[in-house]
Amino acid sequence: MDLPEIGQAAMLNQVLATAVREFRPNSVAIAGCAGGNGLVLIASMGVARLVGIDLNPHYIAEVHRRLGPWVPGLELHVADIQMGVPDCRPVDLVFAGLILEYVEVPATLKVLRDLCAPAGALVIVLQRSSETQTSVSDSPYRSLKALEPVIRLRDPDAVTAAAQGAGFRAIASRRVTLPSGKAFEILTFRA
Repeated sequence: MDLPEIGQAAMLNQVLATAVREFRPNSVAIAGCAGGNGLVLIASMGVARLVGIDLNPHYIAEVHRRLGPWVPGLELHVADIQMGVPDCRPVDLVFAGLILEYVEVPATLKVLRDLCAPAGALVIVLQRSSETQTSVSDSPYRSLKALEPVIRLRDPDAVTAAAQGAGFRAIASRRVTLPSGKAFEILTFRA
């Protein structure tokens, strides 16, 4: 996602930074943080408590190794975001960038609502379908092709309805198209 010709990591960082500037949270959780996506960025923006959540224990261990010693307020959780995040206090902002394509949406949104503090915010980034781009970008990393059979692009209206059913109120929606032609929907909610 970080390759310049793909540009997804830069777009996700920009969306996250915009949300942090808009909502000015004291605490932020990144669902599906992988190797630390966004954590370094928001650590530099004055957020006191940073929560990284990922299903893959190797990713969480790597984030701890790289960032743990110098990022104050860092909490890391190995958890299936569809099932819950044990021992995690709610946060002011939850960021779910490109994860709803891989999980059961209603169950995940209920967990994200539990993770979101009263009056907190949720920002979701969804990949949109494209007639010119594949769902999984071509890259030198052939292992990413394993995602093709499991990725399920989500309808933004259906995700909005599920979020409202989980206790969120929709406040904004916008589309972003990258130079590659890949398009994304950014959905913003309040708890």
